[in-house]
Amino acid sequence: MGRRKQRRSRQQREQKAQHAQSHLTSILMNPLNHPRDVVESAAVHLSKVSQRHRLSVPTEVRSRVCRKCWGSHSFTSQFRVRIKAGQRLHTCLHCGYIRRYGAGPKAHRVARINGRGE
Repeated sequence: MGRRKQRRSRQQREQKAQHAQSHLTSILMNPLNHPRDVVESAAVHLSKVSQRHRLSVPTEVRSRVCRKCWGSHSFTSQFRVRIKAGQRLHTCLHCGYIRRYGAGPKAHRVARINGRGE
């Protein structure tokens, strides 16, 4: 009997964590509907909930949260976006962390080495 209660509570904990994660995601996706400090705390709480419960951060929000300082990138005054050599670079203006998206200009060479490009 003890295991059944424990299993149920584990499932409930996971469901509550997913519900909290979806609520925080909705706040980050609509930053203009909320005050700036609420959006900032939602970014921090989303990162902490995801770490604590071993959940991945949703893909639509990954580029909106800094991995180093957990700051929100929902407002343009908090990060800088540049395109350099085929990559999109997000620079956090709080901590200076640079996140790179995209393969860059020599991505086609990797495809040839693996045999996909021939």
